[in-house]
Amino acid sequence: MIAYRHFRNGDPPQLLKLWHESGLGRGAAFGITCDALDLLVFSVQYFDPQGLIVALDGDRIVGFVHAGFGSNDTGSAISPQNGVICVVLVHPTYRRQGIGRDLVRQGEEYLKQAGTIHVQAGAAPPRDPFYMLLYGGCEAAGFLASDPLADPFIQSLGYETRDRILVYQRNLKASPDPVDFRVVGNRLRFQLLITDQPRTLAPWWVTRLGQLETLRFQEVPKHGGEPVAECLCVGLETYTHTWKCRAVGLSDLFVPPPQRRKGYAKTLMLDVCRRLREEQVDIVEMHVSADNPDGIKLLESTGFQCVDSGVTYFKSLLN
Repeated sequence: MIAYRHFRNGDPPQLLKLWHESGLGRGAAFGITCDALDLLVFSVQYFDPQGLIVALDGDRIVGFVHAGFGSNDTGSAISPQNGVICVVLVHPTYRRQGIGRDLVRQGEEYLKQAGTIHVQAGAAPPRDPFYMLLYGGCEAAGFLASDPLADPFIQSLGYETRDRILVYQRNLKASPDPVDFRVVGNRLRFQLLITDQPRTLAPWWVTRLGQLETLRFQEVPKHGGEPVAECLCVGLETYTHTWKCRAVGLSDLFVPPPQRRKGYAKTLMLDVCRRLREEQVDIVEMHVSADNPDGIKLLESTGFQCVDSGVTYFKSLLN
């Protein structure tokens, strides 16, 4: 007889064991400890035990769902309207018994009681409150294609596909930098600057990335001035066991509107890859929306290859 209850403080060891036994594919961090779960999930300021519901067979946790909320438009606080089913897991030997369906239903009810009308299944910015660097890679990316059981299960619950996110990686040891004469010209005028100062101090950023070690790479004029391109870099130590290499993730690529279409983003990406190669980094990862052709072109022109994709799903809770 399967029973359900909310999260308790003694649950993390069993949740971690379930995580490792669930076969989530290349996009999940394996070999992690309870410390990683505590840092990236349970100790997050807005973690609510009521939103994490476990399924038990006796005293054994055999499944769980975690529902939470994304940020508002300004990143100043969480928004109950932006509810998301972040994770749903059922142990392989307990699948096809309706446990996952019951868990998602209870997660939806938690969100509905908080004010969510349209729920998203699969965390992705800005609805990505938990499991950063644990599932998806350098950013949450919905449910991944490399986790093949996710898509048919989510769609069977009445969710519709909404957004597709592409996961790109570059093996710095396997491919030389492409030659681009516009990049050569830009390097005569600009240089790579590395800082630990974030581009924003919005509470949403501080409570998530702010507690991690991050660096910001900026392409700046050699004789002074504002950056013409910048991006955030975060270490992917949680994936060392999964990918058997040293990897970092890039995100938050930003080029001021007046500086766009001048090759600055490509110059930045190649300079960052060159610097990370010097630091003995093996893999660089970055995500891009499937609806962003310019972003896709930039990554592919700088030696990145698509290694996975993720999908987010939406469903109305009004019915």
